Amino acid sequence: MAAYEDNPFADPTDVNPFEDPSVTEATGGAAKGIEDFNPFAEGDPSDSATTTSVRDTKPEPPPPVVKPTPPEPIPEPPPYSFDDQYPGDSVPITQHDELEKRTTKDAESQQQLQQPIIAGKDVLLLPEKRRAEKCLDRTNNFPPLPGFCPCKPCFYHNISVDIPPNNKAKVKMMWLLFWMLVAVWSLNTIGALAALIALNGDNDTGESFGLSLLFLVLFVPCAFICWYWPIYKAFRSDSSMWFMFFFFVFFLQIVSFIVNAIGIQGSGSMGFIFSLQVIGKNKPVGVMCIFVAAIWIVCTILSIVFFIRIHRYYRSSGLTYEQAQKEFANTRAARQAGQAAGQVAGQA
Repeated sequence: MAAYEDNPFADPTDVNPFEDPSVTEATGGAAKGIEDFNPFAEGDPSDSATTTSVRDTKPEPPPPVVKPTPPEPIPEPPPYSFDDQYPGDSVPITQHDELEKRTTKDAESQQQLQQPIIAGKDVLLLPEKRRAEKCLDRTNNFPPLPGFCPCKPCFYHNISVDIPPNNKAKVKMMWLLFWMLVAVWSLNTIGALAALIALNGDNDTGESFGLSLLFLVLFVPCAFICWYWPIYKAFRSDSSMWFMFFFFVFFLQIVSFIVNAIGIQGSGSMGFIFSLQVIGKNKPVGVMCIFVAAIWIVCTILSIVFFIRIHRYYRSSGLTYEQAQKEFANTRAARQAGQAAGQVAGQA
């Protein structure tokens, strides 16, 4: 039976291939090398002494941190001067002299602007100073009376100072119309005097001359006070009350212009009716009266045109009749308060 248990393919000498001395030596050395291998050690991993020395060494401390020093401030350059560019005697004399001459001329011109220019007895101020003095000096200047006259001016009239720029043209138109009225009343008086002399007192020429002279003395100051001065104050202060007062009085003035242009006999005006009566007896005087009547017609037309323009401005500026009533009430209350204060002061 022993013969059947044997492996017929087995080697007669039972040899373990893993027990070969060369394999055992190689396997044992490899295992020993793996145990002693340190991947973080430098040099040969099989050198245990080197591995131990590497583990025992301490890392070197980092180098000290050095803070950067701030940069030193750069000094500012000295201010530029003419002497630095041309030091000493190297300064060009011509340029320096011209500069000094210009500075002296500028100083002299400034002094001339600040001081008045005296010419004889009169002091002539520059336009700027003259305009400033006109704004500050508000002494009455109308009517322009001579110095020896005991009466003094009653109104301060200055369109360039008191009236706003957008309304100056309208006030100047009314100012020219006022002087045109003065001229036509003067010519009317002269025509009445010529008719009185030429006709020897016929056709009521004496009465017409007397009335024309009275109207010249009376109506000229009344025209200034009653319609020109109200429209001047209305444009100066934008007052609705003075506009309403002007409209009422100036309408009556237009009616009087029409009556004077007609020339009713004995009314004191050299109108067309009076001129036609005179021209049949004395042609030169009649022609003169017709010329005066034509001027009355021109004054009437201009007055109507100016009245319409000022009324349009009044409507477009937003002023109303209610504002005029309030202004009138305030003015009346202020006058009553002033009168009461004056009475109290007089009694004290």
